[in-house]
Amino acid sequence: MSAAGVVTALVGCADDADEGVEPGDAGAEERSDVIVVGAGIAGLTAARDLAAAGRSVIVLEASPDVGGRIRTDRSLGIAFDLGASWIHGVDGNPITELAAQAGAPTVVLDFDDVAAFDEGGPARAIDEFFTAQAAYEELLETVVEEGVPGRSFADVVAEVEPGWFDDRMQAFFTSAYLTFDTGDLDQLASDLLDEGEVFEGDEAVMTDGYDRITELLRNGLDIRTRTPVTAIVQSADLVVVTADGRRFAAEHVVVAVPLGVLKAGTIEFRPSLPDAHRTAIDGIGFNAVDKFLFTWDETFWDDVDFLVHTTERRDIFNWFANVNSLVPGANALMTFAFAEEARASETATDADLIALLMTHLRDMYGDDVPPPTAMLRSRWATDPFTSGSYSFTATTTEMAHFDQVATRVGRLHFAGEHTHREFFSTVHGAHLSGVRAAKEILDV
Repeated sequence: MSAAGVVTALVGCADDADEGVEPGDAGAEERSDVIVVGAGIAGLTAARDLAAAGRSVIVLEASPDVGGRIRTDRSLGIAFDLGASWIHGVDGNPITELAAQAGAPTVVLDFDDVAAFDEGGPARAIDEFFTAQAAYEELLETVVEEGVPGRSFADVVAEVEPGWFDDRMQAFFTSAYLTFDTGDLDQLASDLLDEGEVFEGDEAVMTDGYDRITELLRNGLDIRTRTPVTAIVQSADLVVVTADGRRFAAEHVVVAVPLGVLKAGTIEFRPSLPDAHRTAIDGIGFNAVDKFLFTWDETFWDDVDFLVHTTERRDIFNWFANVNSLVPGANALMTFAFAEEARASETATDADLIALLMTHLRDMYGDDVPPPTAMLRSRWATDPFTSGSYSFTATTTEMAHFDQVATRVGRLHFAGEHTHREFFSTVHGAHLSGVRAAKEILDV
């Protein structure tokens, strides 16, 4: 039987067993060795490695462009990364090598180069910052020792350090240094706090945009953007993917969509994914983090790498990266919202967010601070093609869940940061998962 005939027969049989997938015209089908669903760094890496090995690959991406949660906005003349910004630990990190191949410049920021301000008060002495940082590091050690399955970080802190959040400087660290990197503290697993591996070395920021790496990886690939996948139908010999009303067939499929998309169930799998996969997908936490860029005609803030504002309202506009340290003369600040504050910010108007920003900055630098001249913002939680930012170890998470989501199901292979047990929630974890998925297919 011809390839078109196989596709027609398979889709027709799937329709007999399940509703929702129509046979369509065999002449409209496309066939390749592999289909990659998702053009984030995991999908692009898998596609690149497979194409380099001589396999024909089609990449299907729902968004208007490639990159997934790597997305750079240059509309204000600054390369503003709405998603990933940092290379976390440059020594031995594969992203360091990719950045070098892409000719992408990086800058190392000094997390200790800080000016700190308390809500309603004067600038804080830098000693207060370092004292609170030391207390935070001790708190993490205590929670690791006292943590038990099913209990959240917030629950354990309430028991071992009941006054922790009364100190606004201490609370800043559990916001900007923990909620940012992991997830909601009332969902964060206390017993898994020290899970995951790290690369050594500095934390480097991509100054000309993280998309320099995805542009490198996409070169020469057959990528179809604005093509959201709605169904993946698998038989013993073939997989048919329905996307934007069209059908694509391949011997193997790499599913490299974000965990949030898998949680939302917007892609129908036939047959359904095994119960163990569904349990793992539901069990892993998925954080929300949003980023904001504000510009001014002139710089009015301290010449440091970071600004800290210790406020009663945590998790939004309490930590500022001085973009001047990355792009001299940018006259810009980058700031953040985490967890529930991030989710709430996505429904707030620009005017409301600017008003909150001005409240914080004028508390820090006085009433003469002018409003920003421009603003950029991300909305990862409400983006239907991401539904959040990155995975974390929730109270419902077992570390085996990461391995389970990474486990192939017949001709389906899985990639993404949420499929890497050691480096979940990172760009390098996503990249390495793409390498793994491609190797699985090549080794078949």
